[in-house]
Amino acid sequence: MRRKVLVYVASLAIFACSLGCSASAIAKNQNYVTEKITINAPPEYVFQAIRKQRDDTSRGRSTISFDGKVAKIDDKMEGVAIYGKVHSVWEEVEKPYEGLDYKMLSSDHFKSADGHWILTPSADKKSTTLELQSLMDSGLKIPFGDGITRMNLSKDSKERLARLKKWAEDDYKNGVKPTTPPIKKEAP
Repeated sequence: MRRKVLVYVASLAIFACSLGCSASAIAKNQNYVTEKITINAPPEYVFQAIRKQRDDTSRGRSTISFDGKVAKIDDKMEGVAIYGKVHSVWEEVEKPYEGLDYKMLSSDHFKSADGHWILTPSADKKSTTLELQSLMDSGLKIPFGDGITRMNLSKDSKERLARLKKWAEDDYKNGVKPTTPPIKKEAP
């Protein structure tokens, strides 16, 4: 009887390890989480909406610096699954009206993250498909941690895309012309 219990416990330990090991292996070879939305506005309005979220104080975001092409953003997130509050700094590299690449520079919880915003205008340039590709190692070292991270990335991506759709379409309908944010130097 004791031997059966030991074999059972050993089997559970090996199974648990395989889950944890496979989760970390998946994180290293993980595919981007990708979400898309069609926005009834030209690409310049969609691009402006992406820029707007840099200074979305209701979500704890603010621009640290912007040189006309590269922006550094301070991001204080709340309500993050497992962690609660997370403070990160991001870098965004602009390709006006085509897309934007981003990567995490530092975080008090997350290990790494990067992604892409891709704008694809319709033939008549009156609407734009906005695609968000995200990849993250959240640092969760628990079974199914990668699945939790991917599920939350997908949910967050859909919410962001819906918010940007509203902003871009509202600006377009209201005739708010897209502008380039002013150059902002990082404080020494």
